[in-house]
Amino acid sequence: MANRPEKEKRKNDRVRLSKAEKIAIPIILIVAVWVVYSVVQPSPPATQPTVSSTAPSTSVAPDFTLPVVAANGLTGQSISLSSFRGKVVFLEFMEPWCPHCQNIAPTLEQLHNKYGDKVVFLSVAGPWQGASASDAAAFITKYGTSWTYVYDSSGTVMSNMYGVTSTPTFFIIGKDGSVLTSCTLGESCGPQLDTDLAQYTG
Repeated sequence: MANRPEKEKRKNDRVRLSKAEKIAIPIILIVAVWVVYSVVQPSPPATQPTVSSTAPSTSVAPDFTLPVVAANGLTGQSISLSSFRGKVVFLEFMEPWCPHCQNIAPTLEQLHNKYGDKVVFLSVAGPWQGASASDAAAFITKYGTSWTYVYDSSGTVMSNMYGVTSTPTFFIIGKDGSVLTSCTLGESCGPQLDTDLAQYTG
């Protein structure tokens, strides 16, 4: 008889546990439904517009406006790519310290002498590794390049708008502003650039 209350107590404990489970199960189900609902809902639209990472992904070359740099440094003037609409544009992305940019400079000067009356030559100098507008000016002086240079102080045009990952990188842009061709082979691009310029100016 002394053990009976203890048996009844254990039975009541099981009953209380069963009631707790009955309460917990609906709560678990509600939480599970909420989690599933949250997962399947689409993400909210971005609040900021995205920018194309490479120019070839669109038919029209991204427009930009950058300050002009000459042999004496920044000139105080700016140039927009769109201002050359109606003309073929030879667009180079370079760094003044880049050995491949230095090596191909004489070849580009030859191309400019050959096609400069039909094509606008434009070089965009970047800021990487601390390159400044003064460095670009020193490059122009040293290599005697005779076309227009602009300075991309933030690197935004070079990296974000055109997706340039190595220098020199070249684009040839048509009279309608479309990207006709590009070359990312550095100083090895010379022969291809000559062929392409002949094709698009012939």
